[in-house]
This record gives sequence, C-alpha cells and structure tokens, in this order.
Amino acid sequence: MSSVSTPLSNKLVCRLLFTKKSKDEFVCSTCSKVCKSAHGYTNLIAHLRSNHPTYLEDASQAARNRNALRLRVVDDETRNIFRWCEWVVMDRLPLAFVERKMTRKNASLPSISEKTLKSYLVRVYQSTEARDAEELPPSFGIVLDGSTFNGRHYIAIFAVFDDPTMCHGTPSDDVSEYFDDTDCFTRRFLLLALCPLDVEEDLGAQSLFDLIADTLSRYNKPWEAVTFMVADNCNVNQYIGSREGAITMVGCASHRFNLAVTDFLADHEALLAKIQALMTKLRTIKGRAIFCTALPTLRRFCATTPDGLAPTPWCNATRSSSRHSTRSGMGLSLILNDFEGVTKTLQRSTLTLSGTRRLFNLVIQRYPKLKPRLSATAAIVNYAALETGIVKLQRKEALTPAERAACVDFRRADETPSLQVPPSDLSIVQQAFKKRKTTKRSRYVDVAFIPPTSNEGERFFSSAKLVYSDLRKRLDASTLEMLMYLMYNKDMWDVYTVEALRS
Repeated sequence: MSSVSTPLSNKLVCRLLFTKKSKDEFVCSTCSKVCKSAHGYTNLIAHLRSNHPTYLEDASQAARNRNALRLRVVDDETRNIFRWCEWVVMDRLPLAFVERKMTRKNASLPSISEKTLKSYLVRVYQSTEARDAEELPPSFGIVLDGSTFNGRHYIAIFAVFDDPTMCHGTPSDDVSEYFDDTDCFTRRFLLLALCPLDVEEDLGAQSLFDLIADTLSRYNKPWEAVTFMVADNCNVNQYIGSREGAITMVGCASHRFNLAVTDFLADHEALLAKIQALMTKLRTIKGRAIFCTALPTLRRFCATTPDGLAPTPWCNATRSSSRHSTRSGMGLSLILNDFEGVTKTLQRSTLTLSGTRRLFNLVIQRYPKLKPRLSATAAIVNYAALETGIVKLQRKEALTPAERAACVDFRRADETPSLQVPPSDLSIVQQAFKKRKTTKRSRYVDVAFIPPTSNEGERFFSSAKLVYSDLRKRLDASTLEMLMYLMYNKDMWDVYTVEALRS
C-alpha cells in the first residue's frame, strides 16, 4: 500500500487544491481565483505554476491533512466508475442496465453511459489479463471443460497451481482421527480463456489442441509450462493426453463416478421405470392435487399394516409384488443416499487425489460392481501410473519405476540436501566431531494442489448460464468472455486498477 509521499498526479493535485464550481469552472483554494478547464487539467496546473510555485508541497500537505493514516487516495470519480463496473460484473447485469430509467432514478451513484462503462470494462479486462500473466508460476496445470450455449460450444481453460499465500479453509479440528492428505487449502484457480473453437465444424482433438496453444501464447507461456491437465474422460481429451508431446492427463473423478453409477443402475431398470412412470403422473396439475389430498390418508392407512401397505380389498392380489417393489425401492434408496454423499464430497473444492482414492476404495469395498470404473487401474484411466504416482507422492510412499517416469515433471530442479552449519563459537575439535543434521527434502514438489475433478468448470458454466440468459442471446462471445473473466478473477482487479487506467 503506497503512501501519499509518492509523486501526486495532476488530477489528484487539482482535486486537492481546487473546488469544483460548475462543470467547467474550478476555484483555487489558495487565491480564490476562478479557472476554466473543460478537458484535462492543463489550465489548472498552469495557474498553479504561475501563481503558486510551492503547489506540490501544498498538495502534499493537503493530502496528509485529509489522509492522516497515509492511505492511498482515490478520487470520487474513479471510485464511482469502479463501483459501476463491480456492480454490473458481480451481479451479472446487462451493460444497458446503467442507462435504464429506474436505475438512474434509484441508484445513489452518478450516472454513466453504457459506452463509457464498456470501455472501462475492456481496459480493466486487458489490464487484468496482463497481471494474470505475471501471476502465473513457471509451471502449472490446466483444467478443461466445455458447454454449449445457443448452438455454440464454448471451452473454458483454467490454470491451477499451488499458492501458499491464499488459504481457502482450515483443517478439521479432529485431525488426529482423519487422514491429513484429503484436502488442499492452497489450491488456486485462474480463468485463462472462455471462447468457442475457431472451426466449429471440427470439435476434434486438434482444434482443442490449437486452442490450448493459442491461450498459452496470450499469456507468454511455453507449452512446457503446463505439467498436467484435468478433464473429462472422453475420447477427445484422452487423445490429447496420449499423443506424442502432449500434456499428461488426470481424468475427472466425478465423470468416472457418474459412469459407474449409470452401470450400477442398469440392473434396476424395471424399478426405475415404475418410479419414473409414477413421477410423470404426479407432475401433472391433476395428479399433484390428488396426491396432496390423499397423502394424509395414505400415511394413516399405511401405518396400520406391518408391511406398510393399506388393507384394502383390492390390494390382496398384488400385495406380494407390491411388497417386493417397496422393499426394493427402499433398498435402492439407501444405496442412492450413499452415492449422493460421494457425489457431494467430490464437489469439494479442496479435495485431493489421495482423498478421492480413499473414497473410491471404500465404495468399491461396499459395492464391488463399481470396480471396473473406479479402480486405480480401470480401463477408463488415461494414465494410471501418473494418478497412482501422484497419490503416492501425497502419502510419501515409494514409487515404482513406471510411476517415477510418469511423475518426472514434478521433480525438484535442486535436490541437494541442506546441511546445518555448526555454530562458530565451537572449537575446531568440537566442530570436527559434532554431528551435522541434514534436512531431508522431498525430491518432488508438493502435488496436493492437483485437483481430482474438473468440477470447477462445471460450477463456472452454471454461473455463465445466468449471464447468458434467454434475454441476452445477442451477447457476443468476446463480451461474454470479458464479463465472466472479470467475475471469476475478481481478486485480480480493484479500484486501484481503474485509477491506474485513468491516470
């Protein structure tokens, strides 16, 4: 945070030493002379230089008097522009919102035109993109996901890396009862791009490959800077992860679990069809009304029988099959409750690959039918040695030769152990015979930040659909990317970004 002792800009000097009388007239606070200045501050600065040679010292003193804590001074106009930008971006409002009659009538901020707002948003977007290029470390990973809006397929590319300066949570209080490798609280995401493919007729691997390369060139990062990518286990992504010179791929655990649950429910199609038929009838207005009316009676009658079926004369013939369907439905409901808990756990933004493997191992133990999809060496896994190697690195276990080859990108450049220097006050004999403690250092970097899923992209596209709503289908791809970029990377721009653009 800079102090007011830094050189003041002409705009800030004029704000401190002049009082605005009208749109084009300013009154000097020292001599009370009225000066005209329609555009810029040239006339005002010329008056100060001619009549008040010590105007810089006077402005610094005025700034100190107004700002006793020596905080960074931002003028009201800059702050108002920032508030408009922040309001429109974070609340997902259309740009024309600032020119609506009711907005100007009820908003406490001074009015601003849509053209001015968009010009500042574009400049803030460009400034933030340049800052992101500086924030990216020499090596990082990417997360890919895609979604279709209004007939156009968009690809979102995120950078993910370990940032110890940012903490997104704290470990549980009962750390002694749980493993300490299930969560990473220093994982950081940055949105790099949100755009459709250049050739929409070709949604193959080469088009996605070119998009990744173009995105890296925008941030002045070489291809070798990306050490891994996390994406769905579809054929296109798997081909990118397996071709020569490509990026090693970590498959999305949520996608694998969804496929496993789909395979598991294939044995219950008859029961699910009955439930679907019932819910289809209850979706109608008449069916919903009948159900709500009969629900108290059904609960009272069902409570009078041991098997939960109402004792009506016509139900005896179908009681056996109904009892079987009821029990099967209740058993399936308990299983689906377990699956729901697993799904919600996979949605955690701090979950690690090691935690995912522990979770999948228990699911396989309880439901062996899911093993073909969830095992560490399942056929759907693109690079099993990489994923098992990352898990072992988190748990500080020994790697196999195949895993060492797969995790070569995570090795530290300097593996020299650090030796503790003996105190200089010891004699030469004591220094010769004293044991030197060697600080044991891992040969690999901390890989806990590698996400096990691409759910960050899923959450992002859910938010993007609120911006690209049915009433905003004319929004072009570049504007959509700009708005979503600024909203997702909000911590990368603030009021001082706008101030730097206006100075």
